[in-house]
Amino acid sequence: MSNDTLANGLIAHWPFEQDCEDRAGHGLTVHNHGVELNPERVAGRSAAMFNGSDAYLEVDHNPILNLGTGDFAIAGWLHTEANRSDVIGSIISKFDTESRRGMQLYILSSTGVTSTAQANYRNVHFGIDQGHLDLAWTDCGRPGNAVQIMAMTVAGGALYASTLEIGPQEAGRLWRYEGNGRWLDLGNPVGCNAIGSLVEFDGQLYCGMSRYIGQGSDLGDLPNRIPGGQIYRLEPDGQWTFCGHPGAEDATPEDDLLPDFSQQVHAKSPEGVATTAFSTGKADDVIGLTVYRGKLYCTSHHRRGAFVYEGGQNWNYIGPDERILSFTVFHDNLYALINGGPVYRYEGGSEWTHCGRPEKAIQSYSAVTYGGQLYIGTWPEAEVYRYDGETTWTPITKEGRVGYERELMATAHYNGKVYIGSLPMANVWRMDGRDFNFVGNLDATATSLRRVWSMAIYQGRLFAGTLPSGRVYSIEAGKLASWDRAFPAGWHHLAAIKQHDVLQLYVDGQLVASAAGFQPGSYNLNNEQPLRVGFGAYDYFNGHMSDLRLYRRALTAAEITQLAAA
Repeated sequence: MSNDTLANGLIAHWPFEQDCEDRAGHGLTVHNHGVELNPERVAGRSAAMFNGSDAYLEVDHNPILNLGTGDFAIAGWLHTEANRSDVIGSIISKFDTESRRGMQLYILSSTGVTSTAQANYRNVHFGIDQGHLDLAWTDCGRPGNAVQIMAMTVAGGALYASTLEIGPQEAGRLWRYEGNGRWLDLGNPVGCNAIGSLVEFDGQLYCGMSRYIGQGSDLGDLPNRIPGGQIYRLEPDGQWTFCGHPGAEDATPEDDLLPDFSQQVHAKSPEGVATTAFSTGKADDVIGLTVYRGKLYCTSHHRRGAFVYEGGQNWNYIGPDERILSFTVFHDNLYALINGGPVYRYEGGSEWTHCGRPEKAIQSYSAVTYGGQLYIGTWPEAEVYRYDGETTWTPITKEGRVGYERELMATAHYNGKVYIGSLPMANVWRMDGRDFNFVGNLDATATSLRRVWSMAIYQGRLFAGTLPSGRVYSIEAGKLASWDRAFPAGWHHLAAIKQHDVLQLYVDGQLVASAAGFQPGSYNLNNEQPLRVGFGAYDYFNGHMSDLRLYRRALTAAEITQLAAA
C-alpha cells in the first residue's frame, strides 16, 4: 500500500520532525504552547515532548475540522514512561464542554475515588457526544448480600467490585462482573466484613482487607469483628497470596478508636422532605491503594500515614503523621487527602508538603482531574474546591454546595465531564462549570444515610456502587469505546476509528475495543472550539508523540497495520 493512499482524506498531520506544524496542507493555524521537539530521537523516532502540566498545541477552528456525522480516524505513535506517566492525559480533542459536543481521545487514570483511591489506570478512551445521556440508570445487580460496594476497579479487561456484608456469618467479598447483572464470587482470604480497596499493579490485582464499623453509616454494631489491614494479591489461578500487613507492628489499643469528626448536620430535599440528622462514619484498617511512579502505595489505620510496597510482604513507612482518607495523582505528584480537611503532597523519602485546607472541609474523600486542574469534594458542606497551587483552594460550587447534599464521595471523569456521587441522598451529579446538574438517584432505601461510594468506567459506561442497597448501576453518556487494560509503556501505535455506527480502538495494529449501537445522524460533532493536541477536557498529555494524523474517513485495518509497522 502506497503513501499516496495514506494521504487520502488527511485533514491534519504532525510528523514532529523539524517543527510542530501541521503538514497536511490545508492552511491550519497552529499555536504552540510549550511543546518541544526532543533534541535526540526517542528510541529511534522524531518526537514532540509534552510535559504533562501545561504544554499543548492549539489549532484555530477551521471548517475543514468540522467532522459532522461522518467517518473519521485518528492515528499516531505515543511514548510513555512506566515510572512516571501514571496520568497520561488527552491526546487530541475537539470538544465543547458546555454543549457536550465533539470528539476526544485520551488515556485515563481515575484516582481519588473515595477511600478506594484508584478505579481506572491508563485506560484508553475514545468518545463522541452531542449531549446524549441514557434516560435511566441500568441495574447491574447486587453482588452476594452486599450492603456497600466499597471499591470498583478495572483490571486486565474486567470489572471488579469489593463489598461489605454485615451478617453474623458473612464476610465482604471480591467479585468479577460477568455481564447482565451477574457477578462471580472470588472470595475473601481473611473473613473480615469488607474488602476496602482494589488496584491493578504490575498486571495483577491487589486487595486491601478491612473491618468496617457500621454505626456511623446507620448500620448499627456489626457482629463480624475479624480485623483487616492485610493486603493480598489475587493470582491468575484464583489463589490468594499474602503481601503483608502494613503498620501492624505499630498498632496500639487506641487504634480501635479512630478519630471521629461526627457532628449533627441536616439535609433537606428541594421538595422540603423531612430534615435528616446524621454523623460521619468510621472504619478500622481501611486500606487505600494506588499506583504512583511504578510503585504501590497504601494507607493504614494501624499507623498514621502511608506505606510503599517493597515486594514480598515488606512495606516501608513514609509518613506523614496524619490519617489519610484517599490518594490522588495529579501532574506527576502524589497527593494525600487527610482526615480533618488538609491536603499533603509527597516529595519523596518521608517528606510531605502541606498544601493547605479547603476552608470548610472536615473530610475530603474524593478528587478528580478535569481540564488540567485538580478538584476535590468535601464534607460537611458538599462543596467542590479547585486547587490553585501552593496552599490555595478556590470554592467553585455556585450555590454554596452541590444540591442539598452534605458529602461528595465517588468521582469520575467520563467522556468529557465529571460525575460525583453523594451522601446522604445517594444521588449522582454532573459538574457543568460552576453548576451541578442532577443525573439520578441510585438508592432509595428507607434510611437516613445513603451513599454513592464507588465509581469506575468500564466497556464505555460509567458504573457506580451504593450503600446501603449494595447494588451496582451503570449509565452511558454519548458513545465511548474503552480499552480496559493498562496502556503499555514505551512506543506504541494507537488508532481510533469512527465508521458509520461503530467506534474502534487499535493498539499496535490490533483491534482491542469497539462500541456500536448508535445512530450516526444523532451525533453531529461540529463545534466552534479549537482542536487541541496534548490537551482536552481531561488533562495535559505526559509523554512523547510522533506521526499524529487526523483523517476525514475511516482507515482500513490494512492501513492501520501499515502505520503501526512504520
